[in-house]
Amino acid sequence: MTHGPCGNFIMNSPCMKDGRCSKKCPRQLIKETQTGEDGYPKYRRRSPEDGGCTAKISFRGKEIEMDNKWVVPYSPLLSKMFHSHINVEYCKPVKSIKYIHKGSDMAVFGIKKANQHDESLPTVVYLSVHLENGQRVYFTRENAHAVASEPPRTTLTAYFEICKQDPFVRTLLYPEVPRYYTWDSVRKVFVRRKKGTPVFGSDVVASEALGRVYTVAPNNSECFFLRMLLHTIKGPTSYTMIKTVDGRICYTFRETCQKLGLLEDDEHWTKTMTEAMLTSFPDQIRNLFAIILTTCNPYNPRFLWDKFRESMSEDILARLRRNNVTYDIQFSSEIFNEVLNILESKCMSICSKILPQLSLQSPERNLDITNNAHLLREKLQYR
Repeated sequence: MTHGPCGNFIMNSPCMKDGRCSKKCPRQLIKETQTGEDGYPKYRRRSPEDGGCTAKISFRGKEIEMDNKWVVPYSPLLSKMFHSHINVEYCKPVKSIKYIHKGSDMAVFGIKKANQHDESLPTVVYLSVHLENGQRVYFTRENAHAVASEPPRTTLTAYFEICKQDPFVRTLLYPEVPRYYTWDSVRKVFVRRKKGTPVFGSDVVASEALGRVYTVAPNNSECFFLRMLLHTIKGPTSYTMIKTVDGRICYTFRETCQKLGLLEDDEHWTKTMTEAMLTSFPDQIRNLFAIILTTCNPYNPRFLWDKFRESMSEDILARLRRNNVTYDIQFSSEIFNEVLNILESKCMSICSKILPQLSLQSPERNLDITNNAHLLREKLQYR
């Protein structure tokens, strides 16, 4: 992009060849801006006859005459103020705004005098979330042993500790803590705020600070469910306490969420698989089950596996019966193990996770009964 003699910014088109446009330029010379049916505007680009500007630039050793078709939208005021090329465009129709305004990527700013300083309000405190002993640590050869034996505290582990000592904190959810406590990043502890609005009936003060727990992707399932519980359970003193429901310690955070009624059950996935049984081949059912496992976070994958494993194994059973007509072959743990092998390969290709990471048992990799007739005969004779 370069300046023309009239001060406009001129865009060098990638379709130029030897000083000529090798294809029809999409920009047109028109007197007034027009809004097309698709919602995108055609900006006013005046021809020389209507008072438009032309300029001559050097391109690959040749002098080329450009007109307003090559001018991009710009603000002379901003260009002069910041001494830089600033492309400015605002399109009112919705179809255009959805492209230009990119949600959280959008920034709002203001310009003030140089001697004016204003702190952004309210203060936002970001809170960590991680599984037990899953916090990020930095170590060297010299301090590795010390760090491993006593990992540094995070805002989450510090929250557990202060809940053991301070009765008021036990009335708060994790994201509510920064409103009443500041985070001491040196000592790695929460400290009661000294300035703020007194809270009735207590000796603490409140500020306008907001706590925001870092986002966790749903495919990181256990950490995702832990984050959900931290927005539900007040004053936990440990990971174990978070997983305790009605005096019973749940096996996973997923199970805890389910028992607290924070998740839907797997009824919709049961219906989906049941419908697939009626119309799909076994390999198609396996594909569907792999997608559910890797992208849909079912509550109880083992239940779905036990209920539909025979439907996912019918082709393997049929092949074994064709190859061993003298034996009465039925569904077996070896056949189901082969299906688990196939499912794990599918899941690895989708999300690079093995079955135990998706709450399903791991297959035996050294057992391939469907392709080993000798092993199959031994197993059948043993029975």
